[in-house]
Amino acid sequence: MKQETASKLIEENLTAIYGYAYGKLFNKAMAEDLSSEIIVEILSSVGSLKNEKAFWGFAWKIAENTFRKFIRKQELIHKALSLETDNLVEVLDSTTYIEDNDQDEEIYRLRRELSLLSKLHRNICVAYYVNNQSCSSIAKELNISVGMVKQHLFKARNLLKEGMKMERKLGEKSYNPGTLRLDFWGDRNLYSSICDKKLPGAILLAAYNCPMTPEELSVELGVAMPYLEEEIETLKAAGLLVEKGKKLETGIVIITDEYEKKFVSETKAIYHEIADEIYTRISDLLPEIRKLEFNGNTYDDNRLLFDVINIALITAYQSADSKSPIGEPHKLALGCNGWVFGYDNEYTNHHFKGVTLSSCERVNSTRFTAVNYSVAQEAGRLEHQNFTKMVNAMYAAIEEKSSDLDNERLPGLIKDRYIISKDGKLYANFPVFDEDSFEQLLQLLKPVCETAIDCMINISDKAEALLVKTVPKELKSQCSEIAKIHHRLDVAAFIIEDLVENKRLTIPIDPTPLGIFGIKCN
Repeated sequence: MKQETASKLIEENLTAIYGYAYGKLFNKAMAEDLSSEIIVEILSSVGSLKNEKAFWGFAWKIAENTFRKFIRKQELIHKALSLETDNLVEVLDSTTYIEDNDQDEEIYRLRRELSLLSKLHRNICVAYYVNNQSCSSIAKELNISVGMVKQHLFKARNLLKEGMKMERKLGEKSYNPGTLRLDFWGDRNLYSSICDKKLPGAILLAAYNCPMTPEELSVELGVAMPYLEEEIETLKAAGLLVEKGKKLETGIVIITDEYEKKFVSETKAIYHEIADEIYTRISDLLPEIRKLEFNGNTYDDNRLLFDVINIALITAYQSADSKSPIGEPHKLALGCNGWVFGYDNEYTNHHFKGVTLSSCERVNSTRFTAVNYSVAQEAGRLEHQNFTKMVNAMYAAIEEKSSDLDNERLPGLIKDRYIISKDGKLYANFPVFDEDSFEQLLQLLKPVCETAIDCMINISDKAEALLVKTVPKELKSQCSEIAKIHHRLDVAAFIIEDLVENKRLTIPIDPTPLGIFGIKCN
């Protein structure tokens, strides 16, 4: 069926589609969003419809499926927005494993195969054989014909008989599920808690290099379908798991420990040469930098060098995008904007303990940038919980405003020495520039930044070339952006680490904010 024909039919029946959405949600704004998603899904799928007379049956089936996905997305968004990161409670996986050696072999096999049936087949079998419901009663509950119930029963029986004759071996993920940790770069992280439990991560790892049906995943993971289905739907709604025909495949790039170590071994020599050049140039500039008017120009050489080198590297990271653009943030399935990718380890190779970046190109606006380098965490680490309140406290300190006694993050920031409170006012305990002095600093640092920019682009190009060799072909198009986001910032960390390792920079023993600077309005 042609899209033009479908579009005309939809246009003539917009009221009916909106009425369906409103009848499901009873919320005008949400109904409009759902209606839009239904229309998009219908138009993207209508090419497979050969009989135009079946259009509305086809369309309402899509509407029902889209509604279910929509509800799942809303649940995920609500959970992410209401999650307090400093009050996380570890929840054990409520999974049921297929193996049960205490049961009679035939009973065990029957239960095993029943656990592998799709939800519809399984529900009909349980209703008919366990709950003794009639076919007409089941048909009424499921809103399908009696004949359809009988067809599903017939197919389910054949699947059970066939499966009971098979020897099924649980996959490696049943006893070694692995670790998957998500990384998010964007505006609002609604993905932070999705892979907190083992099972969602194990699903994404299992379906990464080899697409699998839900039944195949069930055997590979050793988890019964009733417990697996909900996690699968959650991952699909978040856009992390993609349905291709009858199979599921992971929809994000996973940066493996093996890849990371190989890349570092191939590029390590580059960082030392660049680190030495940057340190020498900025050391020579230090007398000129001290002449600029900014809070922090009297810091000792070690602290001022650390902060100015950080400013040069972060400016280079943000400026590299103009030479070799990352691209606009993607509209993600949960409604936020940015990029999501994963690691197959507990952030083992991470060089940061949190990063907050503000654009150096924004003017006439108070802002700050804070980079928690792992190598410097003994001196201090800016915690990100209650992020908005933390940002407000930092802004107040940069602008030297009065204390906000209602800001619950303020005492911790004072204790950790990011902010100084004196005579009822707040002051930043890190470099703070006005727009003019910051621009003067950037002019002094311009040659250094250009060197760092070229290095970052070179590194991300090398990373992309290696990454595309390690990911499934469906994900190769993501490699360029992920390499730029992940590896360009890593250049800053490798340079700082090299300077610390070679004792060019030392990490203070006392609490000292490092890697942070603020800019206030003129």
